[in-house]
Amino acid sequence: MSNEAGQHNTQPVQLVDPTTGRPILMAPQRQQRPILTGAHAEKSACPFCAGQEHKTPPELDAERSADSAPDQPGWRARAFVNKYPANHHHEVIAESSTHSEQPADLAVLDWQAVIAVWQRRIRAIEQRPGVRCAFLFKNVGALAGASIAHNHSQLIGLDQLPPRLALELNAATNHARCPWCATMATAAAEQRIIAESEHHVVLVPDPPKLPYETWLLPRDCDDDFLATDRASLASALHALFCAVRDHLKNPSFNLWLHRIPGARFHWHFELQPRTGQLAGLELGGDMYINSLPAKDAAARLRGRSIASN
Repeated sequence: MSNEAGQHNTQPVQLVDPTTGRPILMAPQRQQRPILTGAHAEKSACPFCAGQEHKTPPELDAERSADSAPDQPGWRARAFVNKYPANHHHEVIAESSTHSEQPADLAVLDWQAVIAVWQRRIRAIEQRPGVRCAFLFKNVGALAGASIAHNHSQLIGLDQLPPRLALELNAATNHARCPWCATMATAAAEQRIIAESEHHVVLVPDPPKLPYETWLLPRDCDDDFLATDRASLASALHALFCAVRDHLKNPSFNLWLHRIPGARFHWHFELQPRTGQLAGLELGGDMYINSLPAKDAAARLRGRSIASN
């Protein structure tokens, strides 16, 4: 479909930037999304809270109490189709029926429930014809692009790997050693570890692209995200969220999962606080300027001042 045709289509359509070959998801209907973050957060009842299930599309999956029914209260994590999709495989996972914007406010058991729904929905989407991978991401706060001030994540099925994932797969294939294993191996000696659980590690990569970039990785390079230990991952996620909330004063941030189905690839979460602004070199050149070294960022996220580290 040409760009001109796409501009007149109210349904989501995938276009291509002719100068780079990168995909662009054109979704005009997303202009209709209600904005319930920042100054608009209290304008109306939150559609993701318990008791408001009728304001979302029908439930696709949930972690809920045995005596509760679909599309009714009693859930801990709940998935449904995005009402304003970027493509035809776009879902929302509401995280905890209790209203909160910061994920650190949720309990570890809530995150175990969320992870269970993430795993099932990724598996379901990737079984659909034409889907190459399901991309999971989370926006927290208005500055990070969130339109609803209730903990939630989004899952979108893509027909090709996003460019960043393709680059990472190429790097992993061409390196003699897994790059993520390599950065974990030196993280303790370089004081870049923020938190650890039985099977997972939270660290600042070296070099970080932007201030306070953090990664969460399984210790085992061959770990399968769809079968990873939920208790350990939930504990590590919660520790990461608490570090960001407590030591960066509730910033907006984005979290995403890098995982490539059908390939040997060290899956990992990346979290980027929105404590600064992307400028000309970042936006125009796809390069980064970072004034905060990895060791100093990790110290701050562990609750230590940089000067005392």
